[in-house]
Amino acid sequence: MQLQLADAGDGVLNVLLVGRLDTPGVDRIETSLTAQLVPRAARAMIDLSQVTFIGSGGIRMFITIARSLVRKGGKLVLYGAQPLVAQVFETTSLNDIVPVRADASAAAQAVRG
Repeated sequence: MQLQLADAGDGVLNVLLVGRLDTPGVDRIETSLTAQLVPRAARAMIDLSQVTFIGSGGIRMFITIARSLVRKGGKLVLYGAQPLVAQVFETTSLNDIVPVRADASAAAQAVRG
């Protein structure tokens, strides 16, 4: 699992994740991702177009980060999920907790709104 951060303008961070969000993948990025987003109460959008699998640890990580950001006045939006990952989000009703959008444009609108 790889993690890349970029400034999307207006104080929004765009995060690209590449690989599998299985247990080893989550273990590899969770501490770093949390440290990059939560202390600064970031408004962040996470690009999942390169994520090929997500397990329960990945779902938990997103929920934990999203809740921590909300408490600090930040926001997390996920976007670009491949069909298998999108199906997991739908099955788990993740969208009830973390906004999930189809593309970068919709995610940018949601994170800024």
